[in-house]
Amino acid sequence: MAEAEKKLIPDDAERLLSLEEVGERLGTGRLFAAKLIRAGLLHALAFRKIKRVPKSELARFIRDHIGQDIYEVLEAREREVTA
Repeated sequence: MAEAEKKLIPDDAERLLSLEEVGERLGTGRLFAAKLIRAGLLHALAFRKIKRVPKSELARFIRDHIGQDIYEVLEAREREVTA
């Protein structure tokens, strides 16, 4: 068996992303990702204070909000919560 065939390729399809990674992928930052989670727009796993977002959840969020201004979506959700 060739050396390349022996290499394991990690399956990161359900890798958990840090808030920094989510922010990078959205072109924003960690704090904006945290706001999306607090507003219930993006679901995350919590390990005490540490939050992680499955890649599939980020993909769902993007798919559900394609073509929308995410800041407006977030502001509308925040208004709902405070009303």
